[in-house]
Amino acid sequence: MPYRIIVADPSPSVQKTVQLVFAEPEFRVYPFEDGASLLESVADLRPDALLVSLTLPGRDGYEVGRTLRSRKELENVPLIGLKGTFESLDTDRNPPADYDEVVQKPFDSERLAALVRELIARKTGPSSLPEEPGWPAAGGDSGTKTGPAAAADQGLKDWVREEMVGMEREIEKRVRARVVADLKE
Repeated sequence: MPYRIIVADPSPSVQKTVQLVFAEPEFRVYPFEDGASLLESVADLRPDALLVSLTLPGRDGYEVGRTLRSRKELENVPLIGLKGTFESLDTDRNPPADYDEVVQKPFDSERLAALVRELIARKTGPSSLPEEPGWPAAGGDSGTKTGPAAAADQGLKDWVREEMVGMEREIEKRVRARVVADLKE
């Protein structure tokens, strides 16, 4: 199943660039020109990532970001703000708190693709590993670690999580390639 990416930007060139960067079959891009239509459709699309211009007509990116973050079903979906070169951030409206990242336009398409992939992997990985027991270790030790041991455990968990997500993506690619090959036969 392709990743669903929403891009909300009034510029057709930005929309087209995002569609070229996130090409099918790995991605499916849904473009929007304004914040109101995005907010109407976002629940039905169930996106894996959102790219939202801070200067949308009508409901701008600041308001859209705040609204998206307030929805429980979207709290783990990567949200990236798109800011024009000559636009200043409205610090009173605080977009960095609502957005995972704010990227300046024009953007480097390879860096944007890498950022989106990284955020998707980080936010869709499992929150715990199946090997983690829910009870104290034998011998009365509570199993709680502090200091370097806890940091090492967290580092190991993060590494395993990244490996698991990477394997899932590789399996998806292989299955997709096999299905496409079978359909061509």
